[in-house]
Amino acid sequence: MKFELVRERLRALPREMPEPPAILTPIRLDSPDALFPPRPTARVRQAAVLVLLFPDDRGEARLLLTTRVPHLSSHAGEVSFPGGSAEAGDAGPAETALREAAEEIGLDPEACGLQVVGALERFTIPVSGFRVTPVVALAERRPECEANAAEVARIIEPPVEAFLPDAPVELEERVIRERLIRYGVYPVEGERVWGATARMLGQLGALLASEAASGAPANGAREPAPPTARVEEPRVRAATPADRPAIEAFVAALAPELARSMPSASALFVAELSGSIAGLASWAPWDRPRTDAEPRGFEGLSLDDGAGTAAELTLLAVAPNLRGRGIGRSLTDAIAAAARSAGCRRLLAWTLAETALHPSSVAARAFFRADGFVDFAVDRQFLARGEDRLLLSRPLD
Repeated sequence: MKFELVRERLRALPREMPEPPAILTPIRLDSPDALFPPRPTARVRQAAVLVLLFPDDRGEARLLLTTRVPHLSSHAGEVSFPGGSAEAGDAGPAETALREAAEEIGLDPEACGLQVVGALERFTIPVSGFRVTPVVALAERRPECEANAAEVARIIEPPVEAFLPDAPVELEERVIRERLIRYGVYPVEGERVWGATARMLGQLGALLASEAASGAPANGAREPAPPTARVEEPRVRAATPADRPAIEAFVAALAPELARSMPSASALFVAELSGSIAGLASWAPWDRPRTDAEPRGFEGLSLDDGAGTAAELTLLAVAPNLRGRGIGRSLTDAIAAAARSAGCRRLLAWTLAETALHPSSVAARAFFRADGFVDFAVDRQFLARGEDRLLLSRPLD
């Protein structure tokens, strides 16, 4: 995601923040009791972290994270944002976050052109008792930092794509304070990002993926927007025979196994950015004849609105470096319009069900549900592979 797009979407943070992906929230598996009992209010400690975004050499947006050394008293060895406890002399959360960043990684706000733009949702970490304010800042240039060996083992600079709603999330289980816990993890540069840091990153990713991210200032007054570079919108159109070489190259680079067997299509759409293919989508009637190589599954399923009235989204693919820019939604809307014109009353899509923990299936379920699809049916042990498929439906009338 380009830094200029990030700047545009974070220029005025909304009052109501989107929820981070639910899969990131730790849950207790060995008991219905609370994960960790809440600490008394008097023991809660104010803290702040710095959520710093900056452009790399290609203009892509990156974040600054640290891996804490293993001997610290809290959150040892974990990936985190620079930050820490508030001190009596701090004027507010922003000053706390910047002071801690200077101590931990030698951050110089002036040298990198840093500007604080607001904060994500404040929350409490029950296990440590910190009340954390995530301070969001943008830097004009990549900050030159050096880890304080007493606190920081490593500085990492992942791209924001690693935390958008369709980014890979993996599940882990471990015992913490004699409790069996399951939680979602972002795999980033050989590190495992989870807990409070993953929650903040997930909320930031949801915010960046939202077209409504550029809302009104917190006081309700609308301020003139600062000048920014124009963000190109994707152009979605029906594919033509002349597009075939570019489509084949796109599919081969994205998913070689798909290039060998493209799904059925009554219509194929392409999304373009700067004249290049950024995404593909196709549809076909749900009740179409199928070959042995293209089984439907869902045996015995009957649609209550009659045969021939449902369309299936047979392909939806977006280039990984362009996800989060609304391309998938634009393609799905084009498919819905085409299927509606053909007389279809609902659009069906499928992915692996909740029992499948593969990151791509988690992301697909989240995408479809956010795009107006609702769960429709589950096919157990599809193709005898032990994988449950989830069929989702979106009305077209």
